[in-house]
Amino acid sequence: MAIIGKNIIENLTTAMYEDSRVIYREYIQNSADSIDKAIREGLISSDKAEIDIRIDRNNRQITIHDNGSGINATIFPLVMSSVADSTKDRNENKGFRGIGRLGGISSCSTLRFSTSFSGEPIKSIFTWDAKLVKDILVDKERNPEASELVDLVTECSTEPYVVEDHFFEVELIDVDDEAFELLDEKEIIKYLSEVAPVPYDYAFLYIDEIKKYAKEHDYRIDEYHVFVNGKRLFKPYTDKLYEGTEDRKSKYDDIVGLKFEEFTSSSGETLAWMWFGISKFEKQIPAINMMRGIRLRKGNIQIGDAQTFTTHKFFDEPRGGLFFIGEVFAVHKDLIPNARRDYFNLNPVCRSFEDALRPLFWNRFKKIYHYANDYKKALQISDNLQAKKDEYNNKSTNGTFVDATEKKNYEEEIEKLNEKAEKADRTIKLRDSKEEDDEVLTKVYNALKKEYGKSEQKVTFTSVSIQNQGAKQTPQKQTFISQTLTQYTKSERKLIGRIYSIINAILPHDMAEVVVNKVQEELSKS
Repeated sequence: MAIIGKNIIENLTTAMYEDSRVIYREYIQNSADSIDKAIREGLISSDKAEIDIRIDRNNRQITIHDNGSGINATIFPLVMSSVADSTKDRNENKGFRGIGRLGGISSCSTLRFSTSFSGEPIKSIFTWDAKLVKDILVDKERNPEASELVDLVTECSTEPYVVEDHFFEVELIDVDDEAFELLDEKEIIKYLSEVAPVPYDYAFLYIDEIKKYAKEHDYRIDEYHVFVNGKRLFKPYTDKLYEGTEDRKSKYDDIVGLKFEEFTSSSGETLAWMWFGISKFEKQIPAINMMRGIRLRKGNIQIGDAQTFTTHKFFDEPRGGLFFIGEVFAVHKDLIPNARRDYFNLNPVCRSFEDALRPLFWNRFKKIYHYANDYKKALQISDNLQAKKDEYNNKSTNGTFVDATEKKNYEEEIEKLNEKAEKADRTIKLRDSKEEDDEVLTKVYNALKKEYGKSEQKVTFTSVSIQNQGAKQTPQKQTFISQTLTQYTKSERKLIGRIYSIINAILPHDMAEVVVNKVQEELSKS
């Protein structure tokens, strides 16, 4: 007869998860299954179903309550005392291994489960002495078998309750000091907003588009009303991308559209579908944007994190994943989240899933952000040329060149920029031509054109003349900045001009300009 030692309990509790916050996700997915059952049985409507989480930091207590179907009192003790023995259908339910409910043992002194089943006049209560579990696990002198350990640390009881009510509740009592992050309301809201099966934020402009696509293709996006201390949770997607800090952030890009993709196996079976946002793809999306990265979901519960596809080498360049926002919804029944829910169980369907996605992630995504960057640089050259031309014209008109050398340097720089602009113009025309039928890149290029490359005039220079927006100017004797100091003699102005030339020669351009202007300002006061 096989002996199953106490260490199996350790592997399923204190050693199961690196991130203790995962237990919230485990209890939410169990609540979601209970709510789904209650809706199917007509016990509750979907708009009345709720998962309510209460975090009491002062009393170090956490409660997760749902108004799902609950568990019948006749089977409740067996269900609660069983370990890794679940009767749930893994094709229908989000939690199906029978181990997720044990996650709380690692983080508190007492783990208590309570339930009431519709039509029963009692509430059933099952309590784990979590502190005793952990004491026994580290005690080398006590080595009970797993089943004996469960019997030692648990007890079941009942008490009178409302017949019509139905619910399931988890309580973590006296949360451990080492699990303090579980009591951080702000961080838990942030975490669950990303991973839980909750609706999109109402401010996200593309909700209707995503739901329309899902409906037309008969895909289901499971959503639940989840609350943390009375605050309802939403996926924090937005059509704007920000940089900076939470206190001082500014918008740098917009999501200008979505692209949908479907993934099938070689035999034609649907594996997954996805959407991703189209932006200018100017840079990796900063961390201040909570939903950056392509997220993987099954049953609308996140698998892994923002870097899951990068971790599993879907991208040719590791940085590639953070240029995008989007979601991949796994739908095939054999795409089964692993026990840690950071990826799928490795099986033939998982490998088929990887083969189906990699061409998009490895090749297409890399092409998108690289082409976007090249196109932006080409457009910026025209802007740089126009800016330099405007600066030249301003200095020439106002007589603020230091000397002829500075003027000549400007003209040479503009000639070089003009050559670059002609090359950039060819790049833009080539990209526009080659990608004119590419829905994504066309939107990217149009978005970039709205911000960059507003100046398309090309200018050429000679030593004595300038073409400005097509109008020829008559060459005139150039006035330099020192010559405007008319209160000084000609020889004094000439000396000042030589000093300006020296400053211009030995200091960086920007610094030299500041120094010269400051000196000029002071001398003008005399």
